[in-house]
Amino acid sequence: MSSVTSKDSNEFQHPPAGIPRGKGVYLSAIVAAIGGFLSGYDTGATSGVLTMEPFVNRFFSPENLAYLQGLMLAFFLMTAALAAFCSGPVCDRLSRKYSVVLSATFFCIGNMFMVIGYNYGLFLAGRLVAGIGAGLMTNAIPLYHSEIAPPEIRGRLISFFTLMSLFGQVVGYFITFGTSHLSTDWSWRAPYMMQCLLAVIFGLSMLPMPYSPRWLVYRGRAEEGLASLVSLRGVDAENPIIKQEYQEIVDELEFEKSLGKRSYLELFERKNRKQFFSALFVGIGTAFLGTVAISYFAPQIFQAAGLSDVSSSIAATGGTGLLSLVLAGVSLQWLVDSLGRRILFITGAGAMGVSMFIVGAIFQVYTQVDPVSGDVSITNTNATNTIIAFIYLFTGFYALTWGITTYVYPSEVFNMRVRAKGMSLCFGFNWGFTILITYCMPLFLEHTVSGKPNASHLKRWTAFLAPNERFHQYRIKPQTAGVTVPSSADSSSPSLHVLCNMSRIRDESRWNDKPVLV
Repeated sequence: MSSVTSKDSNEFQHPPAGIPRGKGVYLSAIVAAIGGFLSGYDTGATSGVLTMEPFVNRFFSPENLAYLQGLMLAFFLMTAALAAFCSGPVCDRLSRKYSVVLSATFFCIGNMFMVIGYNYGLFLAGRLVAGIGAGLMTNAIPLYHSEIAPPEIRGRLISFFTLMSLFGQVVGYFITFGTSHLSTDWSWRAPYMMQCLLAVIFGLSMLPMPYSPRWLVYRGRAEEGLASLVSLRGVDAENPIIKQEYQEIVDELEFEKSLGKRSYLELFERKNRKQFFSALFVGIGTAFLGTVAISYFAPQIFQAAGLSDVSSSIAATGGTGLLSLVLAGVSLQWLVDSLGRRILFITGAGAMGVSMFIVGAIFQVYTQVDPVSGDVSITNTNATNTIIAFIYLFTGFYALTWGITTYVYPSEVFNMRVRAKGMSLCFGFNWGFTILITYCMPLFLEHTVSGKPNASHLKRWTAFLAPNERFHQYRIKPQTAGVTVPSSADSSSPSLHVLCNMSRIRDESRWNDKPVLV
């Protein structure tokens, strides 16, 4: 088997040349990625619902508005974090496929509670249950994608989750834009009713999809594993390339079983530690970039920037979603599997940091406070347009870079033995730190310091963190584009230290000895 260096074996192994790409693998990946649509739709719909007068009047008062809104979002993220932490054993026991089905079930039940939602407690219970579905699917779907995909399109298939999430956000924004003109509770109930129906359709659609071949082989169902691989690749079982790929899966998993029972502690062993902390910092860094909080509260930010009309602020938020969707498609098609993961991390963090610094500075300089009502706003048209432009740039660069690679990278660096557990911790910490940022966001938006909105301080905090993430990506992250997911047999190789010193190495071609950009 070839390797990244001529002298050392490496945990990122090159696949057999010419692995077939059957229609089955694309169909399975697209159907599974609908879960990303559900997750994104929830973000887009909720961000619009938070500004609707019927919703605010039913559940909040002026005194507790910021606190209860933050609590509502934090509870959703809290159960998402807990579900993500627990998703590793769930995915290993139930299978990747049925873990995805289970996540859709939780989404459906949670949205039923929210649609009924006659009081804040019941609505909050719905958010808690839906959060379990969101946290479970953020691990289960990329895990499923990574194990069914041929290496040369693995990044593209895993990125379907992000692309569908952005598409779901756009749909959520514009659904709430349409219902925001209603003066009854159906203005906010209707979007959640649609999400409930989508969850049912998604769960049923996953049932006929094939299992992960790796999971089947690991569970001792070798013949089913071969049949699943044949279905995904769209060729006969006698194809020599299929035989080679299948045998590599069997050999790898037999070696892993010989190592005994799996444990979370293995992630901290020397052979896995570097991969674990590299992936962990991706999850934590994504949370501290603040993109989830900005997605939820973009309408309020646009209102503070000068778009006082609710419909206009929701429409502007929908525009950010459309831009993100287009740029994510560009990255998916041309960047993620050609430029490599590391350069996308570095470029995105730098651009987002500059964007948030400028937004925070403009809020700090141009904000005015009404002496009678105490309302905070910006009346300078140029300042308003500049804020909107740089928020668009922020969300656009995130979609182009981190939005795609955040789910790709952690699913690639772990070997099969610890992959589910490693990804569950990475995404669990991501959800956990997102709770902090999202809960604080409405408080930043409501309160003032010396007549200036605290939102500017949040933007400067993001502007500080983004360049630090950029430095971290440059110094630590190994490149994973175009190579197979690692085998535990090689994960302790000394060449890992060479791989991680990115200032001195360049990856070989995926299969054909042409240089690959890192």
